[in-house]
Amino acid sequence: MALGARSQSARTYLEKHLDDFKTCNLQELIRHGLRALRDTLPNEEDLTTKNCSFAVVGKDQKFKIYDDEAVAPYLAGIEGEERSRRQPPPPDVAMDGEQPADPQPDVNVDERMQLD
Repeated sequence: MALGARSQSARTYLEKHLDDFKTCNLQELIRHGLRALRDTLPNEEDLTTKNCSFAVVGKDQKFKIYDDEAVAPYLAGIEGEERSRRQPPPPDVAMDGEQPADPQPDVNVDERMQLD
């Protein structure tokens, strides 16, 4: 599985379910992959046929890419499911993706240096 930015949540999902994969059929594996991918998105964004594609390859199975409307039935299979709990961002990262404000020095206003 290839993942880009914010991939830690997807890795966490995949590691959590790793033992389940041995007994999953292809449809279940695809759903697991889509759930992991969905966990990389901001909460206000969903997987759609416009921002998601995947490929399947395996022993005795030719490489096949699923994109656009071919993804729709698989997305419907995870629609309405609750997302995995997301880790809060580190304290030095702003929630809206902007850079955090410069830290304010911990200095009492009355303690001023005098320059001669």
